Amino acid sequence: MSEDAILAELKHMRSDFSKMDQRMQGIEGVLKDVAIQTQQINTLDRDVTKLWGIKDECSKDMVEIKKFQAQCPRHTIAHDLDNHRKDVRETLRNQWIAIGILATGLIAVAGWIKISGVA
Repeated sequence: MSEDAILAELKHMRSDFSKMDQRMQGIEGVLKDVAIQTQQINTLDRDVTKLWGIKDECSKDMVEIKKFQAQCPRHTIAHDLDNHRKDVRETLRNQWIAIGILATGLIAVAGWIKISGVA
């Protein structure tokens, strides 16, 4: 082979190496992007796992709250309160009846006293 042919082949090889270097740099950039995205995905995965754990803890707490509320005698208390209100109304009605009877009795006694002339 002649010197010119060798030099031409070397230039061609340099050109190929230059193209390969550019391609390798492009691949390197893509690999860096993939590494960053992998790290972001792993971070998000950890965050999602933590959030599910918090949700599960809240769910456990909600079960405990529901159990506690189920033990609350609110229906019994409401029923007792209704009965108490009825009893208070009945007592007030009876008291007004008694006041009416006493007032009628006083008026009758006052009328009897007036008629009989005792006063």
